[in-house]
Amino acid sequence: MAFGTACAVITAACSGSSAPTRAVPHRPPPTTRPNPAADGHLALGALEPTTGPVSAVAPAFTIPVQLAVDEMNLAGGVRGQPVTLTVADDGSAVATGRAALTTLVRDHHVDAVIGPSSSEVAAALMPELVTDRVVMCSGSNTSGALSTIDSGGYYFRTAPPDRLQAVALARLVAANHQRRPFVLAPADGVDVRFRDQVVTALRAAGMRPTVARPAAWRTDAALTAALTRAQADGIVLLGVPSSIAPVLRTLVAIGKGPQQIPTYGNDSLESADLGAAVDAARGYVVTGLRGTTPAGAPGGIDHPFTARMAATGTDPFFSASAYDCAILVGLAAIAGGADDADAIRTHLPAILRGARDCSTFADCAARLRRRETIHYRGAFSRFDRWQRFEPGSGTYDTWTMGLDAHPVLGAATDQIHVG
Repeated sequence: MAFGTACAVITAACSGSSAPTRAVPHRPPPTTRPNPAADGHLALGALEPTTGPVSAVAPAFTIPVQLAVDEMNLAGGVRGQPVTLTVADDGSAVATGRAALTTLVRDHHVDAVIGPSSSEVAAALMPELVTDRVVMCSGSNTSGALSTIDSGGYYFRTAPPDRLQAVALARLVAANHQRRPFVLAPADGVDVRFRDQVVTALRAAGMRPTVARPAAWRTDAALTAALTRAQADGIVLLGVPSSIAPVLRTLVAIGKGPQQIPTYGNDSLESADLGAAVDAARGYVVTGLRGTTPAGAPGGIDHPFTARMAATGTDPFFSASAYDCAILVGLAAIAGGADDADAIRTHLPAILRGARDCSTFADCAARLRRRETIHYRGAFSRFDRWQRFEPGSGTYDTWTMGLDAHPVLGAATDQIHVG
């Protein structure tokens, strides 16, 4: 499964592709567990969707974490002890993820968890990180809501947050000389925060966007009138296929489909299922739709992980960013001189802004042991900008719906870097 198509499937993991992720405020618990995990060896857990709607892409998450653990152990482990890994199924569901986290903490005494794949599951588990005293680092959570949830400092992500894709999408629209884009964002298919970020980015790029009211797409006549009033020279669709398909169907009916007027979409619409959802007999009506998606292989990065992952025969899907999470946790444990979560969460940001560049675990660990400060340059990102617990920069592929209603990624030279 291609990176972008998989991103459309795992809607809760990806950008404005996700339905709203509810921010769960952190309320410090009355007590936290003593940390039996601080036993001298680093124990990692992985929350992965080994069952559920996106189980087909689970190997793309589990294999890179295992590769990271193998790399750490080949280099002597962490603090002279081998790193262990336990995989638990989150099922892409909150209840399943919560039960899996409990098992990892109580039965396997993990110090840190890589995952989950879904932003929705991550948001629900945030308060428990403080109670359980466990670090969580996800390579696939991009929901904007996670930028404002208080995890007590125990949550990190290596995937770029939604606000960066908003800028990338606006740049794509601007590059095609649109000046008055018409933004359609059904409330049941997109985080309102992401919609507002896209509108702000469009304005910053010199455009005059109009945000459609829900009544605008209820009938052919209403949508025609709204587009005429806006003097729209392009359309921006934000949402998931199920929410956007009816809107696209109406646009096609009034002669304003992607083949008639430049039309753009967020990463979730990069789906081979979208055409059939719009018109089962004529899926090609979505041909020409363009959009952005987090880059599976950002240009300008030459990292040994890429060849190692390719040798497994598994299509990468947020794989490099999951690998980076595991390596970062291991290096933070070395920098902190302990395997417990508090040492890891305190020292992880520092290894992304030190003086000495390094990209492999062995090299970075050796430098830390010599008491050098390091800047880890990852397989997914060079981490040139780091903001508290998430990247401040991101690279995005462009995609276009082909005549067969399947998305086609643009060339690496067409990637859009933000930040």
